[in-house]
Amino acid sequence: MPTVNSTNYFENVTSLKGIFNIPNLTTGGFAWIGLLIMMQVIIFLGFLQWGAVTAVISSAFISLIAGLFLTYLGYVSWVHLMIFLAQILFAFIYLTWQEKSA
Repeated sequence: MPTVNSTNYFENVTSLKGIFNIPNLTTGGFAWIGLLIMMQVIIFLGFLQWGAVTAVISSAFISLIAGLFLTYLGYVSWVHLMIFLAQILFAFIYLTWQEKSA
């Protein structure tokens, strides 16, 4: 029977922060940003009853705040958080453009 070499990512974990870093080790650093985007989609769908623009702004803001905590811990980079900031800015620009054309 052939021997299979597999990586044990839990081998050198000595703290809680190390446990939370394991998903980034196994996915190339995209685990936490993926979870933030999935969280934003779920919040967006929950807020959709108040309008699409309101849902985009609210879900992007909540994801941005959650992402700030993950950035402070070192799991998400600032570049990835700019996705949520750009969504907020584009929504404000869209609202301004809609009010001007009405």
